[in-house]
Amino acid sequence: MYPAGMTADPMHDRLLAITLKLPGAYEDWPWGSIHCKVDGKIFVGWGRDDDGEMCIGIRTTLDKQSILVESDPRFSIAKYVGKYGGIDMKLGAKPDWSEVEHFIVESYRLIAPKKRVKELDVGPAAKAASGTRPRAAKVAARTPQKKAAAKNGRTRHAP
Repeated sequence: MYPAGMTADPMHDRLLAITLKLPGAYEDWPWGSIHCKVDGKIFVGWGRDDDGEMCIGIRTTLDKQSILVESDPRFSIAKYVGKYGGIDMKLGAKPDWSEVEHFIVESYRLIAPKKRVKELDVGPAAKAASGTRPRAAKVAARTPQKKAAAKNGRTRHAP
């Protein structure tokens, strides 16, 4: 959805699709430009600069920030959050969308609470698979050595 007066933008749509598939991520417009948040914390924002080029603001580590800014002209230190690892990335006319997604997910991992990162790592397929196993099978799968030792009358500390 676009604010009043904003026309459809395929890059915006693509960026939004990448971010909204992350656990707990949602779109917000706090200062008139889009920012995506997780549990109230911004992990990515984007907009077009004066030349019309799409730029995203993301978070990275300070070490990686330094390397990217020094080695790649697409990156610059973000104005307000640069001291925390914030960087701006110019996407250009034909961005490498897998690279863009990588940077967005990395930023999400740095900003999101641990429970959200865990949800991301588990993913929907793993959640579905783990939810279908009976409890006894889950316990047996976690402790096969203990089960086998108990069955044979041995303990773990036996020589």
